[in-house]
This record gives sequence, structure tokens and C-alpha cells, in this order.
Amino acid sequence: MKKQLLINSIKSERFVAAATCLFMAASAMLLSLSIILFAGLMGSVDRLMETAGTPDFLQMHAGDISAEDISEFAGGRNDVEEMQIAGFLNLQNSDLSLGEKSLSENTQDNGLCTQSDKFDLLLDAEGNVIFPSEGEVYIPVCYREEYKVEIGDTMHIGSESLTIAGFLRDSQMNSMMASSKRFLVSKQDYERLRPHGSEEYLIEFKLREGSDLNAFATAYHEAQLPENGPTITFPLIRMMNALSDGIMILVILLVSAVILFISVLCIRTLIMTQLEKDKREIGIMKAVGISGGGICSMYFSKYLLLSAAGSLIGLGAAMIISGPLGARMRELYGNPGNMAMIITGAILGGAAAEGIILLSVLRTLHRMDRLSAVEALYGRGAFGREKSLLLPVSVITAAAVFIILVPFNMNSTIASPGFATYMGIGESQIRIDIRQNANTKVNVDAVTGTLEKDERVSGFVLMQTSAYGVMLSDGTTYDLMIETGDHGRYPVKYTEGRYPEKENEVALSILNAREMNIKLGDELQIIRNGDGAGAETITCRVCGIYSDITNGGKSAKACFSKSENTGSVMWSIIYLSLKDGYSPGDWVREYKESGFVAGSDRISDGLRITLIEDYLQGTYGQTIRKISSASVICGTLACLILFTVILLMTRLMIWKERGESSLMKALGFTAGDLKKRYVKRNLAAVAIGLFFGIFAGIVPGETLAGLLLGTMGAYGFHFILKPAFIFTVVPLVILITVLAALFISLREVDGIRAYECLGE
Repeated sequence: MKKQLLINSIKSERFVAAATCLFMAASAMLLSLSIILFAGLMGSVDRLMETAGTPDFLQMHAGDISAEDISEFAGGRNDVEEMQIAGFLNLQNSDLSLGEKSLSENTQDNGLCTQSDKFDLLLDAEGNVIFPSEGEVYIPVCYREEYKVEIGDTMHIGSESLTIAGFLRDSQMNSMMASSKRFLVSKQDYERLRPHGSEEYLIEFKLREGSDLNAFATAYHEAQLPENGPTITFPLIRMMNALSDGIMILVILLVSAVILFISVLCIRTLIMTQLEKDKREIGIMKAVGISGGGICSMYFSKYLLLSAAGSLIGLGAAMIISGPLGARMRELYGNPGNMAMIITGAILGGAAAEGIILLSVLRTLHRMDRLSAVEALYGRGAFGREKSLLLPVSVITAAAVFIILVPFNMNSTIASPGFATYMGIGESQIRIDIRQNANTKVNVDAVTGTLEKDERVSGFVLMQTSAYGVMLSDGTTYDLMIETGDHGRYPVKYTEGRYPEKENEVALSILNAREMNIKLGDELQIIRNGDGAGAETITCRVCGIYSDITNGGKSAKACFSKSENTGSVMWSIIYLSLKDGYSPGDWVREYKESGFVAGSDRISDGLRITLIEDYLQGTYGQTIRKISSASVICGTLACLILFTVILLMTRLMIWKERGESSLMKALGFTAGDLKKRYVKRNLAAVAIGLFFGIFAGIVPGETLAGLLLGTMGAYGFHFILKPAFIFTVVPLVILITVLAALFISLREVDGIRAYECLGE
């Protein structure tokens, strides 16, 4: 009998049952999808890094090295398991092409390498170590889709050519957030092509398990070993690999929490309405001796069945959607392995979402205990405070707008040139990178001299980064990468304080300040002029703390004079802007073609000229595309849920007010008059929800997005908004969704007859 009552209840309210199942499925789907993508991403990254043997400590160096000194240092340390020095032949992007497409606009440092001997191995799609034959090249897998490259195509390096034999996975440089990309060739080709590039070195160490990475980095610096380039560590590599897709997953997780809230609210409203509708039937069951627990069990069985169906649908949908969303992750990092554990996690995630909903259902159903049999039989009393169905409409509209706006605002912010200020660089228009080589000083002087004479340039600043030692209060030495120059010309976003203006001031990135336990106003002992007899220690006050997501979020800024900045310069960057009326794009194209001239020689080697917006796209394009995909999915789901809610709530309102509507028809009001009444009431509720939703999407949404981007080192985050989308497109989409739902649901008003009020 109980089974038949359950079936009859679902059949009699097919739409309500379907809507309830939809809410349950959406909640289970998004939480399961987040778990599948996150577990898959971390599993793939960890598996690739383990198979490839990613180094724990990597020092890039441009210039001469002494392999004997490095080997002696490694041999004298108990924490070093293995050491190797790998060559990297840095090439000019303007000399490179894949198939018919040039890499001249590419923002990465592209170069050739050979397969490593011990660790840091380059792998193919099946996870095998690659050994190319002479005349072959394996290119980074991230370029396959970007440049539409196929096996058998040709890679051109100036007048030389190589056949593309396949695609490689590089555990260090797969992510576009890594600024370099390696192309794998044979040792014979590497030697043959050496004149086409400038050689750098990757000095790599594998440390024994449990070793102190910071202590090793400090010891390396104190040993005065080669360090003319960035220092990269295992945790930083892992973070860069995970961040591009990780931000998208965190956005989906945030949206899943909002969807779960919507589901709980809607299902609770449905249950309350259903209990009011069944009040007399509940009274009869109580009168014949059925306990409150027994009645609650009958209703709960219905929602348990719908929950089971919803969780299965949600899990199935999550598995399907995770395919295209996770395709890029699998291409870059390979299969995660251990799919059984990932699927188990997804099932548990879906079950957790359903469990939260069912707990809410059970709590709501227990409201039946408040009514006696007599009150229920005579339709008196209430299961709780009577609330207008328009309140859930407003709340859910606000939630839907929030779901649409947060991913979109994150996407527009990261894609904006203004996001550069969260990368530790100012909001200029153009960036010129000058790679370190034997002619660096000549090249820097030539470029700055040319810019001073160019009347189109409104201003520029030269920034040079060097490694300095910092003496901490406990006596230990900390390596600090300090960028020197005029930081007032293009200031970054400072969460505290300001940029350095005096030579005894220094600004720290947030991650550096936290790691050194330094606050605004504290003093640092900075070691200049190296670690030898000429070294000097100066006291600098921390004048500012800023956001930075370059160099792993660890950097510093100072304005030491050139005469005192005698630390070995690791890289030089020039930021510049043009006067109004001049096109940055045309300026960049002109200088890429003509170059800069030093004496009678044209400078091309070691220079890279990039629009800041192209630099951002090249670095975060993958992240932007992922968040954009998540934004489309979340926006579509938000509109679908809002459509369902409006449809459902309007039908419930019509049911609750059927007697009143019948009386109005008896008094001469038409169905059109009644429909206008419902439209006005719903639109008023939607307008309120729209207002609060836009507010939530901008203010609390910005805070939540800041927490997500804080994982990248981008603290003090503020949305870069697109008002046209927020205040025009979003309200229009919401209005169309609501009107479509009202058009369908208000057809029921036509079925109300004037004589029905007589039965009341």
C-alpha cells in the first residue's frame, strides 16, 4: 500500500517531482564534477611529475658555468640524491615556425634541448621516455592545438628544418604559466643548431626525501654558484601545473555550493506547500492512529526515491561533462590513473549533496508534529510561519545572478590588461624583455637610447632583477630576488604601504613577507655586492607589501642606484607606454621588423617585444578559456534553474490562490487581468532579486574570487568590471528567462472557472 501511495503521489504531481529531481541532480552533478576534475588534475600532475622525475631544485643560468664546482658542492651535501646540468638552446621566436605558422607573436622563451640522462625526463603521450632520431623534433603538447600541428609537419628554425615526430609532455614547462618551452631534438641536431641560439643551463638537483628545500637553496646561494636566472622549486612547478585548470575547478565548486543552497530552499518551499495542500489528509491519517513518524516516513520515502534518481542523473551528467572539460588536462598531463578512487570520490560527493538536501527534507517534514489531528482535519493551524512564495523567487533570482556574474567577472578581470598589476608589474602598454648574454649592457643602452629619441613614447622604465641575500633576525640567510628601478612610473597593486622611493626602502611580495614573517615597517639586512670581501650589509625598511603571481609569487622591489646595484643581473625588462593617438600594436610590429640598433649592428638576439595584453593572454590564456567554459556552463545552469523555479512557484501561487482567482473571474475580471497581476508580482520579486544578485556578484563575489586568486599569490584582488554586461546583458537574460517561464505557467489561469469559488 505504501508503495502504491508513493507512486500515486509522484504521478499526481509530475512537474513538482521532476523539478525536485532536477534540483537534486544539479547539486549532485556540480559537486561530483568538481571532485572528478580536481582529483583528475592532481592525479595527472602528480603521476607525470613522478614518472618524469621532476627536480626538487632548479637554477636557470645564462652564462658560463663550472660543472666541477657544482659537482663538488653536490658531493659534499648529504641531502643531494642526484645532480645534473642540462642545456637549453634559447631561440628567437621570430626565427621559428610550426607548419606554416610563425611563433613571432609567441610570448614564451622557446628553445631546444636533448633528453636528460638521469631525471627531468621528457615523455610522450603514453608516458615513455623520448629519444628522437636525427632530423626529428618533438614539440610541447600545449602547442598542438594552438598552432594546429600534426605529426609529419615541419618545424623551421631560420633556414634549418626538422620533421615533427610527435608531442612531448614536460613536467616542468607544460603549463603556459611557465615562461619557457622545450623542444626535444637529438644530440647531433642540438650541436648543429647551436649557432642559431644562445645557450642557457638548467642546474637541477633531486633531494633526498625529507630534505629542507629552503636550507638547500640558501646553501646554494652562499656557495656562490651560478644563479644568473630564475630559481624554481618542486612545489612551485606543481602549483603552476595545477593552477590553470585549478581556478576553473574552484569556480565550479563555488557555484555548486550556491546551487545546493538553491536546491535546499526550493525543495523546502515545495514540501511546505505540499503539506498545506495535504493538510486534511494528514489530519485523517492522524485521526485513524497513524503516528507522526509513520506519516513523515511516507513522505520521506518519496524524496528518498527522487534523491536516488537525482544523484544517479547528476553523477552521469558529471561523468559526461567532465570529458570535454578535462580533455585539455589529460592532453597536457596524461591520464590520472586510479579512476576507481576518483569515481568513488565523485559518488561520495554526490551522496554528500543529497545527504544535505535529505536532512533539510526530514527537518521540514517534522513540522507535521506541530499540528493536532483536529486542527489538520478542519484546515486550521499551520506547519510553520506562512511565507509568500515570492520571497523564494527573489532569493533564487539573486543566487542565479550571482552564479552568472562571479565566473564572468573573474574571466573579464584576468583577461584585462589591468590584471598586470596583480602580477607584480605596472599597467603599461608594452613589455620588452632583454635576455642576459655577453652583450646585455650594450643591448640595454641601445634600447633605452632609442626609446628616449622616439617621440611616440610617453614614458618608459628599466627594471633589472638580481639575487640578494637577506639576513633574518634568527641569523639565517634568505635569498631574495629584488627588482630595481623607478617603481613609481608604473606602480603595482599594494595591499599595504607604497612603492619604494628611497634607497633604504624595499617592498616585498605577500608570499615573501609571509615566509619571512615580515610586516610593514620592519627592517631587513640586505647583503649587496655579493658574498665576498666586498660585500656590504645595508638596512632597508619595508615600505610596501604587494601582490605578485610571477616567480612563484616571491619577489621584492627596491630603487638602488646603478652604481650600487652590483649584484649579477638575472634579467632586464623595460615597460613603456605611448602617447595618445598612437597604436601600441603598430609600434610593436614596427620594432619587431626594424629592431633596435647598437652602433652599426641591428639587435635581434636576446630581445622580445610584447604587448602587455598579449603577454597576459599568452600566460593566462589557458586559464581564461577554462574559466570562460565554466562561466558558460554555470550561466546556462543558472538560467535553467531560474526558469524551473519561476515555473514551479507561479504554478504553486495559482494553486494557492485558485479560489480567490475564481471569485475575481465571477466579479468580471478576465484571465488576462489575472495574468497581468501575476506578471507584475513576479517581476517585482525578480527585480528585487536582480538588485541583490548584482550587488552580491560584485561585492561578496569579489571577496570570494579574491580568496580563489589568493592561491596564485594575487592578493588584494578587485574585479575589473564590464558594466554593459552586468547592467544590460544579465538583466535582459534574466528577464527573458522569467517571461518564458511565466508564459508557460500562466496558461493554467485559463482553466480556472468562475463557479469554482462557490465550492469554497
